[in-house]
Amino acid sequence: MFDVLIQTYNEELNLPTTLKSLKGLAHRVFVVDSGSTDATTRLAEQYGATVVFHRWEGYARQKNWALDNLPIESPWVLILDADEAVSPELAEELRELTSRDPDTVEEAGFHVNRVFIFFGREIRHCGYFPSWNLRLFKAGRARYEDRSVHEHMIVDGTSGYLQHLLLHEDRRGLEHFFAKHNRYSTLEAQEIFDKPEPWPGVGRFLTDRVTRRRFGKSRILPYLPMPWMWRLIYMFFIRLGFMDGRAGWLLCNFISSYEFFVQLKFRELVRLNGRQPVVVRGLAQAEGDAEAVQAARALEKSGEAVIVAPASPAIVRDSSALDLVSVAQVSTDSDRVSASDSVSKAKTQNDSSAGDVGGAEGVSTPHHRALEDRTLHAAVKDREQIRFTSPWTLRQNMIRVMWMIVSSLLFRTSFHNWYGWRRLLLRVFGAKIGRDVRIRPTVKIEIPWNLDIDDGSIVGDHAILYSLGKITLGKRVIISQYAHLCAGTHDYRYKAFPLVRPPITIGDEAWIAADAFVGPGVTMGRRAVLGARASAFRDISAEMIAAGNPAREIKQRESLDPPDTEPADLSHAAKA
Repeated sequence: MFDVLIQTYNEELNLPTTLKSLKGLAHRVFVVDSGSTDATTRLAEQYGATVVFHRWEGYARQKNWALDNLPIESPWVLILDADEAVSPELAEELRELTSRDPDTVEEAGFHVNRVFIFFGREIRHCGYFPSWNLRLFKAGRARYEDRSVHEHMIVDGTSGYLQHLLLHEDRRGLEHFFAKHNRYSTLEAQEIFDKPEPWPGVGRFLTDRVTRRRFGKSRILPYLPMPWMWRLIYMFFIRLGFMDGRAGWLLCNFISSYEFFVQLKFRELVRLNGRQPVVVRGLAQAEGDAEAVQAARALEKSGEAVIVAPASPAIVRDSSALDLVSVAQVSTDSDRVSASDSVSKAKTQNDSSAGDVGGAEGVSTPHHRALEDRTLHAAVKDREQIRFTSPWTLRQNMIRVMWMIVSSLLFRTSFHNWYGWRRLLLRVFGAKIGRDVRIRPTVKIEIPWNLDIDDGSIVGDHAILYSLGKITLGKRVIISQYAHLCAGTHDYRYKAFPLVRPPITIGDEAWIAADAFVGPGVTMGRRAVLGARASAFRDISAEMIAAGNPAREIKQRESLDPPDTEPADLSHAAKA
């Protein structure tokens, strides 16, 4: 004996097939509806289901609410989507299993294999089959993890696998299929941005398919060139999608487009530091405007400008939502933020503007300008929301990878006196290198195009030019062995630990002695000297010698050369 939970929103085309497949099988069927405007609830009642209305909270939370609050009496619970049906073979298997004494069944839950029907054909490849989902479990022994999309069930105890199939076919057509995946792509991009998957460890990565998939989508795909193309190749060729014929080809193309939407929306979140106004129009039959209202309220609490325009007034069933989605007036903040070396407090001015947000033209021009202004300045205003984002473009990251390979194979392995060869390699990667610059093969250079080294300068063995920001060396500068110039740091005052890249500038004929450290933003004047193992965190004046940690100017540099004397060959000086 088992009870069934089905969550619905406008499922009148799917639900009858699902309920027919459960006839004479389930003890009780609960339909948890989030405000359907079609015949869903009437059909559910006609087929004998118990209909419960609950305001939409999200895919996982909606199901967990049902598990916590519904009067479930059976020892087993089966969860179905409204577009799924139990095959006759699976029905017999369920009947046999749940008729046993639950105490004699070792497993606390069972995975069911689901076959997806697309364009009238069962998809048996494309990475869509087998598709194991934990759907049957002992009452009180399982819950869904709290995720926005692609949630999975966590079971308290061991789990097993049923042999027969669950049939998955959405009869609402491609319009709904596209709209649903557009919504999914928004949720998935937001989740990748908000909660990047941590490294699960080698064991789980190799053995857990779900963990491997999530880590790849969160940590690998966003940084690959054209990830949607890799998804198409993976599904159609590696996972044998071509064996599903025309339906397989169409599905592989659509899912690769879905991946494109996810990555495009993720990159928009990165560009805007995750802070952007949201305009929601109708959601095209997604899961009901109740979901849009929940999302809008969350954003409203965070101070974001929110516009929600329902597809029709009847869709919003909760009268409390009408205050939020009133399309006659939407208030927004228009921030004016000035930034210098330290960011000043944002001056906020509330502007209310009326606009035709429900029409084809969307938001009115003055209001749209206010939204754009808030988007541009929100990251500066709310510094606690800043998150680390790569300051380099995809192209630059690819060049960095190439430089890592070239520096390992061609730069570091070159003979010690092949200075011209190393100058050439650096110039190829965008560095500005003057004449007669001598850089030893063991020098570590992070980003070549941030280097500007003038004529006659020398960089000694094992020196580090950590050029996240610009590093400029004047004429005849000497960087001795093991010295470290670090043009990059993090702002520890904020939780997100944002990267900052203050430049380092070393004046003509300056000398940084062995094992010395020069911090971000430091400028050394002409002929300045930083002593061995000293650490400079502040500027050093021209003609001055600094030493210690932190370095202090201790005396002026003397010159024993007659005026206008040409500098000698200093090729040995980097070893001093």
